[in-house]
Amino acid sequence: MKSFILVAILLASFAVVGAQQPPAQPQQNPAQQGQGRGRGGRGGGEQPAAAAGLQKPLIPLAASTLYAHPDAYYGEMVTVTAAVEQILTPSTFSVDQDKTKSTGQELLVVAPTMVGIGKVDPNTYVTVIGEVVHFDPAEITKKTKGYTLDIPAAAADKFRNHPVLVATSVITTAGIDVAKRPPPPMTADELALQKIMKQVQPASTALRGAVDQMNVATSKEQAKILEQMFTQTEAFWKAKGKADASGWAGDARKDAETVDSAVAAGNWDEAKTAAATLNTRCATCHTAYRDRLDDGTFRIKATGSR
Repeated sequence: MKSFILVAILLASFAVVGAQQPPAQPQQNPAQQGQGRGRGGRGGGEQPAAAAGLQKPLIPLAASTLYAHPDAYYGEMVTVTAAVEQILTPSTFSVDQDKTKSTGQELLVVAPTMVGIGKVDPNTYVTVIGEVVHFDPAEITKKTKGYTLDIPAAAADKFRNHPVLVATSVITTAGIDVAKRPPPPMTADELALQKIMKQVQPASTALRGAVDQMNVATSKEQAKILEQMFTQTEAFWKAKGKADASGWAGDARKDAETVDSAVAAGNWDEAKTAAATLNTRCATCHTAYRDRLDDGTFRIKATGSR
């Protein structure tokens, strides 16, 4: 996360230097040329299916450039470094390019996960990463999954017909992303499962490498570790009444046992197949029962399967 923050700040600083340059249009690859951008009715084309699943790169911008030429950036993910002009609500504030005076070109920043006055201070620089949208409460609500724009009526009139930044990150000069909610503390169950998983991951990685290298001693050692860990995992989920998760863990334990016996017999093809199957079972359980939070840690998914 720290490296990502530093890159974002560096990119945005370049944008400030080029604030007076005309906006650069997002580049299209040859497959996209002539298809249009497909936003707001412009171009009318759709992005190729292969490109649709790719994460869009951030566009570094100066606040003044975005204010002056918003049509080029609606729907784009951008990074803007600017000075906080005014705190409006616990989740909204405005930024201006110039820290020393108001230029009359303020941008509204909506940061639904930034709760509490004092997260940012007026006349301090922040780097905002987010999507550029029209000032439309319905559109902002859609982008923020139920968030309701709560700025005063006078501020709404001021920012109407201007672009809005719906922020996913608000990074202070100290390198702190104040738009990220701190993760909830782990429950006793989550701590217990985490203790097991911290042994499963390195053992699984080591097992795959040892089997590929046909290393008998290491393969059997890591298989034994996984047998023990999946036995504990199976018992954990059984106690929670999660038959599917308990079953996946039991099958993974059997895969580890198969690796152990196959290595002992010199059947490396069978060992490789069992090791690969083991990893598939892990992925299946993670999809059903693991939530990854913004800080990279994991929690047990509240719903799961059955």
